[in-house]
Formats: sequence, C-alpha cells, structure tokens
Amino acid sequence: MKYILDTGMGTELQERGINVPDWKQSIWSADALIHDPQSVREIHLANIEAGSNVIITNNYYVTPNILKRENLESDFTSLVQRSIDLANDAKSGRDGVIIAGSFPPIETSFRPDLTPENNQITDFYNDLLEIMKGQVDIIICETMSSIREGKIACEIALKEFDEVWLSWTTRGVDGSKLISGEPLEDAIMVGNEIGAKCQLLNCTATDLVTDHLETMKKANAFGAYANSHALKEPDEIEDLGEGVDADINHYHNCVKLSPEEYAKQAKIWFDEGAYVIGGCCQTGPDHIRAFVEIIS
Repeated sequence: MKYILDTGMGTELQERGINVPDWKQSIWSADALIHDPQSVREIHLANIEAGSNVIITNNYYVTPNILKRENLESDFTSLVQRSIDLANDAKSGRDGVIIAGSFPPIETSFRPDLTPENNQITDFYNDLLEIMKGQVDIIICETMSSIREGKIACEIALKEFDEVWLSWTTRGVDGSKLISGEPLEDAIMVGNEIGAKCQLLNCTATDLVTDHLETMKKANAFGAYANSHALKEPDEIEDLGEGVDADINHYHNCVKLSPEEYAKQAKIWFDEGAYVIGGCCQTGPDHIRAFVEIIS
C-alpha cells in the first residue's frame, strides 16, 4: 500500500457539532467553506496527524448545478480555490503529504438520473481542471454513480495529471452494480481502458468492499474508502425495493462500526494489496489512527 487517504468531511463536521445542511437539498459540506473554513482546515490537520498522507480538497458539492440551490453559481471558482488553499495550508511543512483535487459528480450524489448531457458535464470538469492544475498533486474522481460520468471526469483529469484515481459507488445489499445499474466489473474495465491509475470504491458499506475485492483487483490498482458501517445479518435485511430515497437506502440495512471494527475490514483490503485506503461517511481521524495501528 502506498497511500492512506483522509476521511469523510461532511460527517466529521457534524460530529464536531457544526451545522451541515441536508445533502439532498443544499450545498452540504461545502457550506463550511463559507461559514467555517477553519474547521475544514482543522479536520485536514487531524487526519494528517492521525496518519493520512493524502488530503482531498473539500469542494465536493461545489458544482454549478448544486450551487444554484443557494444562488451561489458565481462563487464556483472562489469556493474551489478556497478548498485548495485550505488543504495546502494544512499540509504546509509536512513532507510526504499530497493533495488530491476532488472531481465530484455534477449533480446530487447517488442520482445518475439527474446527470445532464455530456457537453455540460465536459464543461464542468474542464473548468475544474483549469482551477486545479498546478495547485494539487493528483485528481480523484469520486462517488461516481455511472460509467458515463466517471469516464468523462477521468479522461479530462488525465489531460493534465498523470495520477488520476477513479472511485465508483454502489448501492443496495449486493454491491455488484453502480447506482446506474451498470455492473461494477464493466466500470472497472472502462477505467483500465482510459488509464485510471487506481480505481476505488467509496461511500458504500465496508463488507461490500470486502465482498467485491476480486472485482476491484481487476483494476490497474485498487483501493477503497468506505462508510463506517456494515450490513445487518441476512435475516434482518429488509427489501426496500426500487426507487427508495437514497439516504434511507444508504443506511437502513446497516449497522455502525467503531474505528477498530472499520480498521479490521480495511486490514483485509490492505492484505489483498490495496494501493490506497481511507474513509468516507461516518469515518474520522480515529478510524485512520486505528488502521495505522493495526497495520504497524
């Protein structure tokens, strides 16, 4: 393993008592860039001190489509720049720490049905690339719910960056398909073809990552930053059907894990040769600390 990624910004802000508006109707964790940037910097620092050597810029949800919710479209460039500045400030003077610029979905997480036409997606990622080039070390295209958007994001990032990571997300209790319904294995093959340095799973249950390691290992390199929860026992899982609210689907059939329990799952990924490991929702610096301890 080469890299230890940081943890989920939105849920860590909430854990610290900071108001984070609902992710389905607002700018979510990006709100802290406006109202509490110091806390964003402090969380970056806490992850570095816990053992992370990769920090993701906090521009997830800083997209023109999402900023429209609060009439903030004109602040797109300045908010992305602020996320870069905060990450670079946190890593200042710390050798071996790199900054990953976030290429997020253009629309609400887990809603590939809302994704606009290709030309609009392309314009968004090109604009993001222009801001980030020369200011971050690598790009991570994260929480991609469809092959179409993930492919476009990754191809654009590769125009300026040699190291581009492409992270997919799955839903439900099976984990073999993206939210779009496309097989995870098909997504991995596409990522390999376009030259993604590493492909990951994020924002999914830890045991679903473990269950699909053989698929992930077909990538040029693989990694994961899961949520700190696991599926309930099979006889406790409820079939919610199709079209269920993403937030309910996200957590309904899961139980929360402690940092130590999360680290045990992550150790499996480590033992199987993961290139990068970190955490997504409901993880924090304590999860990184527990993981570093278990692999030491």
